[in-house]
Amino acid sequence: MFRPTFLTQVSSVAVDLPDWLNEKELQQIIKNEFQTFQQIENIQCRSQLNTQRLQIQIKLADNSTRTVNYQIKSKELETLKFPRYQSFQVELHMRKVVLPAMENLYKNVQKNITFTLSSYPTKNGLLLEDLQAKGYRLASQPRGLDQAAMEVALSKLAAYHAASTCYLQINPNQLDELLPSKEPGEDIQQLKVWLQRKFHESLRANGLQHYEDKVKAYQRILASHVETHDPRKSFNVILNGTCWANNLLGHFDAFGQLKDVVFNDFAGARLGPAVHDLLLLLLTAPAAKTDQFDGFLRHYVDELTVNLKLLKFKGKFPTLTDIQLDLLSSGHWAFQTVTEILPIVLADLGCEDIDEMFKLTQYSVEIQKLLPWLENRGYFEVD
Repeated sequence: MFRPTFLTQVSSVAVDLPDWLNEKELQQIIKNEFQTFQQIENIQCRSQLNTQRLQIQIKLADNSTRTVNYQIKSKELETLKFPRYQSFQVELHMRKVVLPAMENLYKNVQKNITFTLSSYPTKNGLLLEDLQAKGYRLASQPRGLDQAAMEVALSKLAAYHAASTCYLQINPNQLDELLPSKEPGEDIQQLKVWLQRKFHESLRANGLQHYEDKVKAYQRILASHVETHDPRKSFNVILNGTCWANNLLGHFDAFGQLKDVVFNDFAGARLGPAVHDLLLLLLTAPAAKTDQFDGFLRHYVDELTVNLKLLKFKGKFPTLTDIQLDLLSSGHWAFQTVTEILPIVLADLGCEDIDEMFKLTQYSVEIQKLLPWLENRGYFEVD
């Protein structure tokens, strides 16, 4: 019987360096950062989720030593943890072509903005700047982000979405590069089936047994649903695709206030409705997911409008009503987020047993609010 392997963001295991990692390439990358670099003294490599972290001790010309840190990403390191499209080639394309162009759009209007880590392509993979070694940390918190922190995250998401749709307007040839796969792979389908089964089994334990029949009926619809994307019916962007709380690295001030976020992963990037990213963020990150949902939605739309104007977007600006209609038509995405993504996000912060993650106290508290809220907003109606 299928049972997924469960890793957490904080899981870390010492491993050997990948065979494909060329030391000359590594030395050149370090030399570009440290002009007085002399040699590598020591390298430690640890595996974590779909990345590996390098801690490298180097010797400089004055005989002093420094420690530098990088993340490694490659096709060989791809792991399936969340039930979403993942592609190293897409991530490579985003980092080499799309993201630099999007950041340049803001530079052209005298605004400096960074969406992700600095990256250094190698022959067989990517080395990424390790911002966690520079004071950034995972933005996700056990109790969720407060209103001020969420507004920071939503502002960055709005800036990213605005730049992406302007980029596509300038580069329409990129549309084909970023179209989603027609069918999810068998491994994704198996993971989704497993998660939905576990969620249904947890309803009684979470005091939601009166939803069992309705949820089961909706899950049957989801299982037979083939998602088709009609770009004429929604506000479309280049989705980050993995826009949940655990994919955000935050920069916090001395008082613990979130000042900026960057996205740590783009393997799920593809063309799609902006509300898909928005739902992933709004239903995984905030402390008050339902009470402040509409206020957060307004903040996102206001920030999106500001950035579209700044970048001189040529087209119809989405209104709050437009985004709300897109959300209603993507209700299945909201349901899947709280049943397939949220439990993993919460378990990431400390659960050791994957079979128990749907019964975590924090998840139980949240789903008891979220399921009735989804129903009342028409987000999981059965025709």
